[in-house]
This record gives sequence, structure tokens and C-alpha cells, in this order.
Amino acid sequence: MTTGNPPLPGGVRITEEERLLIARGAELSARAEHSAVASSFLSPRQQRILFDSALREKRAGKLFFWGGCLGAVRRMAIYLPTWILSFAEDAPPASLAQLFTQDREMYFLRLLTAAGMEDSIEYCCHDPYASLPEKREKIQEEGLLSAFVHPLLLKGSGFRALSHRDWLGSLMSLGIKREILGDIVIWDDFHAVVFCQTKGASYLISELKKAGRDAVRAVPCRLPAGFVPRQQYTSIHGTVASSRADGVVRILCNVSREDAAALIQRGMVEVNYDSIEETDRHMEPGDIISVRGYGKFRIDEIGRPTTRGRLHLTAQKYQ
Repeated sequence: MTTGNPPLPGGVRITEEERLLIARGAELSARAEHSAVASSFLSPRQQRILFDSALREKRAGKLFFWGGCLGAVRRMAIYLPTWILSFAEDAPPASLAQLFTQDREMYFLRLLTAAGMEDSIEYCCHDPYASLPEKREKIQEEGLLSAFVHPLLLKGSGFRALSHRDWLGSLMSLGIKREILGDIVIWDDFHAVVFCQTKGASYLISELKKAGRDAVRAVPCRLPAGFVPRQQYTSIHGTVASSRADGVVRILCNVSREDAAALIQRGMVEVNYDSIEETDRHMEPGDIISVRGYGKFRIDEIGRPTTRGRLHLTAQKYQ
């Protein structure tokens, strides 16, 4: 629930818990004088709040986000010391002012490589899902990032198909906090990869025994070079009178326009990880819309007119 706190610049209202997150970010930034420091795993909204705060305070140049692979959704905030930043070979690109871009992640990795903190970036030319990740006997730290986050291969018995919900439920049943875990990537019906805080990986390896009704286990692993998690979607098509938020949410959630407006006014809708309350806000292609209780969506198209003057809407629902 939001409090009476004044909104941040741009009108974004935040909770008291999120204000504490900003204070924690400032503390981590101050600690990163000689070595890099990292937060726990953050949701996209939490990342956005920390990043916007760092931009306002002119310290965003030392703040990067990493979730274990390119394109991760849940990521840690990693603050770099000045001596690592000095290895930048050229001026930072304008895209560094944009939080959710692969260019920003790539710049971060190149910077760490130049500073000798990570191996050079490699890419695989084959399907990274063609075979399971390379299993390891123990957790290995090979650079700065592996000291913070590590992938574990989750293995079922092969007799029961396991969903994302099964894996997440089994991990949370161990009594850990969600901030310990990053993304869970489904590999196939019987395997998944979870990114976790390195300091908590040994506990998950020793304690994870069951998911759903299946016997499972977790083992350290190494992902294919250049791994990017695949994302599954369900396509949504419809028409809207305009790009207003209430009309778009009506199509995405398959509810009435009145119900869509109520969801927005009750603060249950986020656009690009910022809560909105204006039903007449205009949506654009590329917007990420999250509706509590209905899921997350990405707008692909709004605008191609029908013969009746309405606008085609094409979107993807995250699975």
C-alpha cells in the first residue's frame, strides 16, 4: 500500500518499503569504494526505483544490474568502484540511461572484462537448449559476478512434468526469502535452471528434495556461452477505440471496460513497472503491462486501423 509520502519526480508514488530500498541503495553505493558490492535479487519495479534514484543523484554510472545471464528479469543491483569504471575504453553510450536494455548489460560485461574481473564475452552459434547445462561437482567462482550469483540445474526424476510453479513452490517451501532467488528458467518438462545468491546455493543443493510430487535435486552447473533465457508467450489480438489504458487492459485481461478502469484506479496495473492510476493514459508498442491477478503482457502493436476506424491491438502474454 502506498503511503502519504510525496511522489518521486515524474509522479511515481512509492511505498515506505521502497523508500527504505532507496536508502539501502545509497548505502551500498557508498560502500563500493574499493570493491564491488551487490544487493539481493530485485523485481523489475525495485530495479526501476533504485535506478531512477541513482540517476537523480548522479551515481547511475556505477550502478548496473545482473541476474546471471543476459536478459534476466530478476536482477541484483551491483555497484562498482571507481577503479573498475576507469577501464572504460570509450564514452558510455546514450543507452546507459535506459535500464532495461541489453546494450547496458553488454557495456557492463565489457567493462568487467577490461578490468580483468570476467572472462571475455563469448557467444554460442547453436541452440543453447540443445543439451543440458554442464554439470559440476561444486560451486565454482570464476569471476566477480559468480561471487554474487550462481546457476543451479534442477533435475526431476523424468516421470513427472514439472512447471515453473512447481519449482518455485518447492524452493520457497525450504523457508528461504524470494530475494535469494532470481529467475527460474524452464529447460524442458523435467529440468530447470534457477539463479540464486551464491552464498545460498549450498543450502539449496543440500535441502531441495521434492517438487510437486516428484523427487528432485539441484546441482551446480555452467550455462552455454551467451545463454539468453527463452520466453514463452500467448498471443493476444483485438481492436480498441484508442490506445487508452482502460481499453487496452480490457482486451488484455478479457474484462469489461468498467472492470478495467477499476483495476487501474485501485493501483493494480503497472506500465513499465510503474503503477498508474490514470485510465486515459496512452499505451505504446513495447510497453510492459502488469495487471495483478491477470499476468504480465507486452504490447507489440497499436494503431493499424480497421475498416470501422478501430485500432488493431497485438500483444503477448508472458507464460
